[in-house]
Amino acid sequence: MKCKHLGLGLMAIIFLSGSFLPADESALDRLPIGSSPQRLELAALEAGRAMDTASGRETAVSDLVRSHLDKDVYIIGETHDSYACHAWQNEFISTLAGNHPQLVVGFEFFCREDDPALAQYLDGTISESELLERTGWYRRGAQNFAYTRMVLETVRKLGLKAVGLNVPRELIRRVAKGGTAGLSAAEKALFPGVERGDPQHEFFIRATLGDFAVQVPMWFRGIYAAQKCWDSVMAESMRRALARPGLRGHKGVIIAGSAHVAYGLGIPWRYRRFDGRARILTLVPVMVTAEKKESGDEDSPMVSALAGQLKPAAVFSRGLADVVFAVPAEKKPYFAEAGFSGRMNAEGTCEVERVSEGTPAAAAGLKKGDLILAVDGVPVKSLEGLRLLLARKNWGDELDLDIRKALPLNGE
Repeated sequence: MKCKHLGLGLMAIIFLSGSFLPADESALDRLPIGSSPQRLELAALEAGRAMDTASGRETAVSDLVRSHLDKDVYIIGETHDSYACHAWQNEFISTLAGNHPQLVVGFEFFCREDDPALAQYLDGTISESELLERTGWYRRGAQNFAYTRMVLETVRKLGLKAVGLNVPRELIRRVAKGGTAGLSAAEKALFPGVERGDPQHEFFIRATLGDFAVQVPMWFRGIYAAQKCWDSVMAESMRRALARPGLRGHKGVIIAGSAHVAYGLGIPWRYRRFDGRARILTLVPVMVTAEKKESGDEDSPMVSALAGQLKPAAVFSRGLADVVFAVPAEKKPYFAEAGFSGRMNAEGTCEVERVSEGTPAAAAGLKKGDLILAVDGVPVKSLEGLRLLLARKNWGDELDLDIRKALPLNGE
């Protein structure tokens, strides 16, 4: 094998998660499901706008907060890698804290066991690097912490509380593979009421996962069992947090992926099952693409002309959430990310599994089977270490990878 040293300008390099995506994500915002009286009514929003869906009126964040100060829990959906989405969350939380400073913010990407580390980070006892290492943020996955940092820094600045909502992913993966039957009694207790499901929620998750979920029902059953566990534990984590003696009188804010919040069918449904008196507000983003949509009427020049004058907007069912906020779709990630997926092989070396097309990693010749030995001279000893090194990079930064090229298939 030949060792090659590459200088790589950091561009759109993405760790691939291998998750299944729907063919038309915007269609998932237009489903006539849920319990809202407005679920059969469609609406449109331009980027930067928000709507109180019960009234159908657009509203500023300040007015939105004032009109919903009576709520106990605010469940905000997100697109995990959207800068604009997290910026809106920041504005909402800051405004809410200005009116009610006793807030507990729960994060999907932290676990319950991370609460002590979160508390120490918020009071300045440990640094961000120590937080990431102690919670195993990049050991669990490749989601760029920079997006969560946007909200967590606001929580720290305002003196709010933060809690982890999840359980270790290994447990959820076990459910996805074998259902809940293989869990111990103590493990099952983490997911109260998980055996109960809702047909509309099952339909929504199946639609979210796309054709594969319909064509391979055995696979979907495991995935759906895991989804129910996920929703259940996140709802229960916030209920438990707000019941702590030191947090009485606090309001809760849950931040999770939109699929856990949409149509009130995931976390909100689970929360209400165990606390029917809780006053909950759901808030879900919709994405606005820059391209204008065609009118679809080729025979009417007037209609086509009107369509050409319309500003880009997202169309959605008013049953999607109590509040819908529109954010612009981003052409590339706001924060620099990596463009290949890897695994640690039997020799303890990071081996490239996949390279995204059109990235500097591909342009520089990185291929499946190549071995990543070091980043900027720092030896790579684990995927977590690799992800931590890459996460420190910004767009335009130079990235030096020491790699050992894989042998061609013909052995030359």
